[in-house]
Amino acid sequence: MLKIVSALKNRPSGMLGTWVKLPTLETVEMLAKAGFDFVVVDMEHAPHSMSEMYRFVFAAQRLGMCALVRLSDPDSPDAQRILDSGADGVMIPRVTSPEMALGLTEKMVFSPKGKRGLGLTSRAGGWGTVPMADYIAHGDDECLRIVQLEDWASLRRAEAFAALDFVNGLFVGLGDLQLSSGKTPNDPEVKEMVSAVAETCRRAGVVSGIAAGGPEEARRYLDLGYSLVMVSNDASIFARAAADMVKRTRGD
Repeated sequence: MLKIVSALKNRPSGMLGTWVKLPTLETVEMLAKAGFDFVVVDMEHAPHSMSEMYRFVFAAQRLGMCALVRLSDPDSPDAQRILDSGADGVMIPRVTSPEMALGLTEKMVFSPKGKRGLGLTSRAGGWGTVPMADYIAHGDDECLRIVQLEDWASLRRAEAFAALDFVNGLFVGLGDLQLSSGKTPNDPEVKEMVSAVAETCRRAGVVSGIAAGGPEEARRYLDLGYSLVMVSNDASIFARAAADMVKRTRGD
């Protein structure tokens, strides 16, 4: 387990990550060798099992990367087990109200403040070797609880989400925003909103996250001050590289 919250404080320029969609440990290792700072195991849009997620988290951390996990859906019951696996945080997709965010994230904070159950004998507890106070402090203070805002109404309420007790990260979901609004990441209104969310998170002292389609877009978000910036995903990285290699070899 890595102290991602502490690491972010020492990385004012932000951290670079990507999605894990392919069910292979080899690609996780390649991402680490490429220099990514973190990965997000995508259980929403990839067919990962809990056991695969567990191995990805372990491998990524052993390779020096932080490992986050995106839930399959907002009502998924797996947050407890994901945190027990030692993941550095959980991302909750399609959160649409502060009330919803509070109800979901309080389950990721230990009692009596929240509703997370004790699991000292899990990997997060060092298989029972970590002192309880340290285990609880790490779970409450170092694990990210990120809500993904993916529609205009939610994004306009970013300040309310950032002020919630148990939320310590906001992630801008540009893909579903484009699907519902028809506005691309290059739309002036979207750019203005993206900049505003970054500033809201900075003022509130919470982590800001966003995903980019390519390097130039990712660089723009890092320059805006986003804490976690994702670019592409393992499957697309391979697919595009393979297609480019074939095209260049054939001279197409």
